[in-house]
Amino acid sequence: MKVSHIIGSVLDTVFKIALLVLIVSYTYKYALEAYDFGYRVFAEEAVSTPETAKVISIYIPDGATAMEIGEALEEKGLIKDARLFFVQELLSGHHGELREGTYELSSAMKPEEMIKILTAKPSEDGEASAEEDDTATQDDGNGKESESGDGAGEPEASGEEGNGGDAQPEGGTEGGQE
Repeated sequence: MKVSHIIGSVLDTVFKIALLVLIVSYTYKYALEAYDFGYRVFAEEAVSTPETAKVISIYIPDGATAMEIGEALEEKGLIKDARLFFVQELLSGHHGELREGTYELSSAMKPEEMIKILTAKPSEDGEASAEEDDTATQDDGNGKESESGDGAGEPEASGEEGNGGDAQPEGGTEGGQE
């Protein structure tokens, strides 16, 4: 009776240890996957480099959800994971603003750049508005349009001209200098 009791205790202990090892290993595995997914939400890189990028035209129908758009982008090879795109759109400042239309997207774009393009408000001529697009055209008052945002043309108020790049903040002096 004592031998069977000892064998039962040993088997019970071995079973508990095996179960604990199994639980710890699965917890570790899925914790790593969850961490990787969470990290990729904020640090996902483009599918390809600018040298190997391809531009793909994609149509977004009216009423398409972020998940459906993510699946279409993944199918076209523009993103790696539709679920990740869904979460990125959900957490972005553009949540719920995806718009119908045909878009030219590059495989060298990060998902956050694609979201910005897919939520840009179209102007009267069908192009993205200046609020959302860094390369929007503006009328210079002489009937000509000039592109902004490409570094060419007139410098912005960043201290590029006249003061050698030492722009002072608005409304005061920096470090007690006048």
